[in-house]
Amino acid sequence: MANVTFNGNVGKDANGNPAQAAPGETVTITVTAPDGTTSTITAITDANGNYTSSLATFTVGGTYSFLGSIPADAKFKAAQATGTFTITVLADRTLTVNVTLT
Repeated sequence: MANVTFNGNVGKDANGNPAQAAPGETVTITVTAPDGTTSTITAITDANGNYTSSLATFTVGGTYSFLGSIPADAKFKAAQATGTFTITVLADRTLTVNVTLT
C-alpha cells in the first residue's frame, strides 16, 4: 500500500508570486484511480495558507489523476489545480531454501 501526501499553499498568484495568505481555507483534493474510482480528502490552510493531507488507499499500480480545488468566497475566485502521479506496486515473491545434510 502506498501513502501519498498532498501539500501546497493557497495565497500565491498564478505565477507563484507571494500574495495575501489565505488561512482557514478548505482545500478539497479528489483522486481518480486507474479503474475510475475516486477518493476525496480535505485540508484546512494554516495561518500562512499552507496545507497538507495524506491518503493511504493506493493498492493498485497505475497512473492516478487529481483535482485540487478551493471555493470562491467574498474576496477571491475559486481556484483549481490538476495533475497526475504513478504508483508502482511490486509483485510478491517467495524464497525457498533447501538444506541437504550429507
